[in-house]
Amino acid sequence: MDDIANMILIKKDSGKHQQADVKKLEIDNLVEEFSAQRRFDGIKDATIDNDNDRIKVFLRYSYYTLNKTPDTLTDKDYFAFFTYLKRERNCSDNTVNKYFKLLKVFYRLMKYSNFNDFVTESKERKRFSRFDIKHYDAIDEDTLNTILKKLLEANGDTKIRDATFMRLLWDTGCRVSEVCNLTYSASDLNKGVFKLTNTKTKQDRTVVCSKETLKLLNYFLQHDSKNAPEDYLFKSGRGAKMNKYTLSARFRDIVVELKKNGTIPKNRWLVIHSLRHGRAVDLLGKGVPIDVVKEYLGHTSIETTLIYSHSTDRKNKMLDQISKIL
Repeated sequence: MDDIANMILIKKDSGKHQQADVKKLEIDNLVEEFSAQRRFDGIKDATIDNDNDRIKVFLRYSYYTLNKTPDTLTDKDYFAFFTYLKRERNCSDNTVNKYFKLLKVFYRLMKYSNFNDFVTESKERKRFSRFDIKHYDAIDEDTLNTILKKLLEANGDTKIRDATFMRLLWDTGCRVSEVCNLTYSASDLNKGVFKLTNTKTKQDRTVVCSKETLKLLNYFLQHDSKNAPEDYLFKSGRGAKMNKYTLSARFRDIVVELKKNGTIPKNRWLVIHSLRHGRAVDLLGKGVPIDVVKEYLGHTSIETTLIYSHSTDRKNKMLDQISKIL
């Protein structure tokens, strides 16, 4: 009879289970608060969702493994967490670095100060710096011309549009999304001056293009019937704003083809963003002051621009110049 009673009667939750529910609730509340602040800052939902997956990994480790809240962790705890990422989750160095950057944002927005010492120590010991400067290869004029020629040889109705887009990327050093967002009202098509308003850093800036690129751009736009002030310069086949991934895919396919025939070395990591990197290296190589390059490219920190001043491409050019005058 006692056995039957045990099966029939409802058992109360254990304290351990209740505590686990409390921890989960606290984690969910922190993630929601973090998400709300980032939405207010204009971060895209897709980015927030991806970052939240990583924040949950961190918070679960904090609450369930360390039995601590994130505002009480010490440098020893952070070291343990990053060790856990590498050894138990088998995260790559690049992924570990993304966690580090994200935690800096998390602690800043949540107004917790106990991560600051770990950040300072990591910077002094250069724990993550070797990953911060790992970028795509910067492109140069000759390689870009090779890609443009290959593009023009291909069949398709969009090659003039795509070539013009790439030329504008090269001149302005813009991000792909920034050129996609260009409208007629933001573009002076007589002087080749463009005002960027919807930028990654949320700060407006102005960029320019060469006379040759401006001539090409006006040639491309001459038959555009949708040229009201609010219309976009670059459009999809259906007349909507051009998707930034469209050109990225086109660029990647050309690079892959050129690597197969040996025109581009297989060890070069070239993507559409390489044009922006190439512009930074080119401007610094031509003697433009680094603070001017910073403002032109829209970098939030001079340290980002310094990466390009130390790039391998720029060093090689400097060595060539030095060898010629010796």
